[in-house]
Parts: sequence; C-alpha cells; structure tokens
Amino acid sequence: MVTEKETKIEKVPVVKSTTPEERKQKFIEGIKKTVLPAFISAAFAILFFVKFGDAKDVSWFSVILLVLLLSYYIQRGIYPLIGVKVKEFETKDWLYVEFLVIVYFWIIWILLLNQ
Repeated sequence: MVTEKETKIEKVPVVKSTTPEERKQKFIEGIKKTVLPAFISAAFAILFFVKFGDAKDVSWFSVILLVLLLSYYIQRGIYPLIGVKVKEFETKDWLYVEFLVIVYFWIIWILLLNQ
C-alpha cells in the first residue's frame, strides 16, 4: 500500500547560471543605481542649502516628500538614458534607490550646514 507521502514528487529548484557578461552587466547597473541617487541628492542638498539656509522655517516632512517625489520622476527619466532597465525594477528596487536618495540628501545637507 502506497501512502500519500510516498507519492509526492519533490520539486528541485532550477538554478539559472549567469554568464560573466551578465554578471558584469548587473555589476555596472548596480553602480549606476547607486551613483545617480548620490548626484541627485547632492543637487537637492545644495539647492535647499542655497534657498533655505539653515531651514528653520521649513517643514522637514515636506522637504522629504518633495525630494522623494522629484527624485523618483528624475530617476525614472534618466535610468533608461544611461542603460538601466526600469521595466525590470520591482518595488524593492525603487525603495532601495529612494532610501539612498534620502540618506545621501541628509548627509550632504548636514555637512553643508556644519561649515
């Protein structure tokens, strides 16, 4: 007599091997995904520093929201121009690049404020 456990067939996951060219392409794409948010953040930090100075009269929430929204649309337009496949981006990828934008923005703005 065959039990239910014995009739199940184990499915082995298929691991897709990547070629050296694909790994190199992913590496370059990853660098682009890291460098572009840094430049966007630096531009926003300098802009906000010049415009608002120490920003005592500015709501921090509105600054973060504005930087997030504008950087999202800027990246969405620039990534295809530099060869990053935006259509393959998942939610985690967008969260990653937007997190980088905010972190770089705060670091650069704080450095500017402490001159």
